[in-house]
Amino acid sequence: MLLIFNPHSGLAKFPDNLFKITDKFTSAGYLVTTYPTQEAGEAAKMIEYYAGDYDYLVCAGGDGTVNEAISALLKLEKRPVFGIIPCGTSNDFASSLGLPKDILGAGEAIVDGLPKSIDIGCFDGLNFCYVAAFGLFTDVSYATPQNVKNILGHLAYVLEGLKRLGSIRSYRCELELDGEKIAGDFVFGMVANSQSVGGMKLPEKIGAKMDDSLFEVLLLQMPETFADLQHTISAVIKQEEYTDSIIIRKAKKVIFKSTEIIPWTLDGEFGGNYSNVEINNLHHALSIIS
Repeated sequence: MLLIFNPHSGLAKFPDNLFKITDKFTSAGYLVTTYPTQEAGEAAKMIEYYAGDYDYLVCAGGDGTVNEAISALLKLEKRPVFGIIPCGTSNDFASSLGLPKDILGAGEAIVDGLPKSIDIGCFDGLNFCYVAAFGLFTDVSYATPQNVKNILGHLAYVLEGLKRLGSIRSYRCELELDGEKIAGDFVFGMVANSQSVGGMKLPEKIGAKMDDSLFEVLLLQMPETFADLQHTISAVIKQEEYTDSIIIRKAKKVIFKSTEIIPWTLDGEFGGNYSNVEINNLHHALSIIS
């Protein structure tokens, strides 16, 4: 087993549990190699160079670290079985898989769990685990300093988001979802393969599944007043009856077109600026223990 961990993820608790985790895996019969990442992008390099020689790859970190690991894993011809120990601030991907939130519990789940196949998103050649999004508050996760997240946890995202309330804007987009065409001015757009985004459970009405070859697409149209926007956001959070401002669809393939450059986030990290983008569902692309 190759165990790669980000020592700075979340509240930086994993290093304190390293011995207990490696002891648990060793007791279960694994020969464990551990590697703490030293900088951004290092997990991907280690996986591309070495993970093909292992039977199991376990990644301990937040959503950004997990995204980095999975993107590298998909490049391998021989892929080890993948496991996650969630250590970040939101851990949306791990929450959607139903993984334990505590470090030792997640380690136990890897020992006792069975591999299952899940879908992965492809965003113009870039992979994402659970969400590609643009617009309202989508830059909060990567714009919030890590030291602030370590101190305040999820509250740091809330506070950072509140600072952006006065600069809300919309993007004029044309979308094609498995042939259906939609156009409008949107303050937020999300293509997800998850039951949780930004630490918030998605409404049950969306019916998110991670292995059905379909994305969950949610779009918020530009409201006429700020009060309308508040009502729309509240409807999503509280899972109330949706207004006409909310569009929900399912699709295997999503094409976005805009007359302007739009910044996107992929799994909570900056994904680049695009005016046109194609997003495809890679059905059962990854085997993961859950």
